[in-house]
Amino acid sequence: MILPRKNAMRLRSPRIALYRLFDLADEIELDRLDLPRTRLVRPRSAVRFGEPPAELDLGPRRFSGYPGRLSARIYPFGVVALRLRLDLGEAVELAVFREAALAVPETPALEPFFEGELAGLRRTLAPAVSRPFSEPEEEEFAVLFFAGTDPALPASRLLDALPVAELVLGERERFSPEVQRELRRYAFSYSEEDLAVLGYERVLLFDSEGIWDVADLVEFVHAELLELAYYDRLLAEALRDLPEELSRYSPWRYRHYDRLRRRLMQVHAEVTEARSRLSEALKATEDFFYARVLRAAGRLYGAQELAEATAEKLEVLADLHAKIAEEQNFARAQAVEVGIFALILFEVLRALLGGG
Repeated sequence: MILPRKNAMRLRSPRIALYRLFDLADEIELDRLDLPRTRLVRPRSAVRFGEPPAELDLGPRRFSGYPGRLSARIYPFGVVALRLRLDLGEAVELAVFREAALAVPETPALEPFFEGELAGLRRTLAPAVSRPFSEPEEEEFAVLFFAGTDPALPASRLLDALPVAELVLGERERFSPEVQRELRRYAFSYSEEDLAVLGYERVLLFDSEGIWDVADLVEFVHAELLELAYYDRLLAEALRDLPEELSRYSPWRYRHYDRLRRRLMQVHAEVTEARSRLSEALKATEDFFYARVLRAAGRLYGAQELAEATAEKLEVLADLHAKIAEEQNFARAQAVEVGIFALILFEVLRALLGGG
């Protein structure tokens, strides 16, 4: 097959979706919101939401000269994802799509736009939010979507026909063969009618049926990353001053170390529960298309590495908790022995003094 010149190609139903994710709170009680729940359109693998996030349509918006629609997805573990999906037209030339894909996600007005929308959304969600954060952490990415090409090309030809590296990396460069090969490691197709190429901040998505399931999976991984980062910081703070405190251990500070042990136990329980809840939020039980996309996104965005780091900190926390408990048991045993010795000594002295 002869590939069309890149500049002559047109893309059908092109969209640019801009995402901002915010870790708003410790928990959002979705049952109190009375909103529809997310589901994956295609059952291509055993990937399912444990407790599906809620969906909220926030209505039409216009940004950077393009009409669009804003929506929100609310996760029970406290993360909210805002998505602005912009419509570039029924069909546009590839050069026009490329310019928009490079420019729109970098528009300075994007930050205040999302901040303003978030302020209104927080008021809407307030009755369902538990333990809100004053300064939420953020994640962001963009999805570059189209439903087909003119002339029509199958997915297996698109990697050569499109400037994939420019679109996914967001730079005007002549990329090396190594970079091109690395991008292909994160390219996935189920059939000749769809293609997803994952980048760190951008995802290129072709789907002839207009289905956005892969974008939903990428969004979930970013939400997971926010949640893991929060609990990783919580563990780091709990562990930060422990070596110095333990170096000053004294059996006379029993109450202090009892409070410390209870605090460590509370943090450990909280993080363990959160990790369990997060692992149940979206489950992949088969190594099939969506499951492979999910795992690849976890590796690419660092969620897998962060989960391992959090698990290691939990182990350290558990070990320190056990050591403090051991020291306390030893101190308690010593106190009992001293008490018994004091009673014996008292009785001996009383007998001697009474006998005198």
